[in-house]
Amino acid sequence: MAKIFVILTKGKDDLNMVNVAANFSYNAVKNAGATVNFMFLGRGVENLLKDSNGIKPIIDLVDKMKSENIEVTYCKVSTKGLGLSEEQMLGGIEPVMGGVQTAKKIDEGFSVITF
Repeated sequence: MAKIFVILTKGKDDLNMVNVAANFSYNAVKNAGATVNFMFLGRGVENLLKDSNGIKPIIDLVDKMKSENIEVTYCKVSTKGLGLSEEQMLGGIEPVMGGVQTAKKIDEGFSVITF
């Protein structure tokens, strides 16, 4: 069975690509039986700002992925680099160190796909 680590680097100005990445992840599990983990990295963490006008669709996408047991994380180093705090991020998503998480997933046999 395929193991896919999806990394989203697109910011909130590219909601179409956010949708593509989330739907790719959801469908890889639902239709192909893959194991998928998903991480918001770089400007991708902007999508998780809880005071953002467009947060409702993001909440729905995250909930949809979690409903298929997709582990969803975000890079806390990216958050800090963008001058944001973990308190500003949507709750219920684990903050990780992006490079460490990527290395860990590769060691676990995941293939990395970046959007």
